[in-house]
Amino acid sequence: DLELAMRILAQPEPVMAQNGWAFTLPPPRATDVRALRAAAWFDSEVVPTDREYLELLQAAAESLQRAGAHVDFTARPFSSEEGVLNAMEAYMELLGAESPALNFSGEISHEAWIISEYRRNFVKEVFVEFFDRFDVLLCPVMPVPAVPHTEKGLQDRTHQGVGIPGFSTDGPHMIFWNFQATMADLPSTVVPVGFTTTHRLPCGMQIMAPHFQDLTAIEVGRMLEQCHPLTRFVPPPGFHVPPDARL
Repeated sequence: DLELAMRILAQPEPVMAQNGWAFTLPPPRATDVRALRAAAWFDSEVVPTDREYLELLQAAAESLQRAGAHVDFTARPFSSEEGVLNAMEAYMELLGAESPALNFSGEISHEAWIISEYRRNFVKEVFVEFFDRFDVLLCPVMPVPAVPHTEKGLQDRTHQGVGIPGFSTDGPHMIFWNFQATMADLPSTVVPVGFTTTHRLPCGMQIMAPHFQDLTAIEVGRMLEQCHPLTRFVPPPGFHVPPDARL
């Protein structure tokens, strides 16, 4: 369903197509798991991952490895975590310029916005070089599992990550893993990897792929469905899903 949707959505609007605009999503980089080159980055000293969530991510990546994929658990797109934080600082400035309600750093000048856009281009170059060596980057969606259902406002929701003393759910912490795809204009597919032991909270793994390689991210999700038992959608009580539903 995801692949079909992407192929439909990627097509230009009729008026654009009539006037020469065309675009076709490139095919997946790998359709055989044995040809897949994956990097796995699941934890950070700056923003540590919930320990139970981390175990689920590790198990999913190891399933890919046992199926024949090359999985590198030490490769990183940035040379240091300081580089990630610098990129996130630029992202927060750009985000604040678009939405004042999300402006954590105060008013931003036009000059500062242009500088942040230049910094964004550097982040894109970092990932271009990284994806010369790898087809996908596997990482968490957030540092913690899904937050338990509540009617509280977003700013009032809290969740203490298991095994992370003093973990904070402040905005910058929660976007550490997902801002990178947005900042670099990269496609990302999220697949389930199981539930935490303590609170039975659902967890997902983010599959980040190179620019315009949406079908690669979806294909790796399909590979995980085939080789990892916990990469299955488990419907909540009372929610019916056709038994043949697949990525």
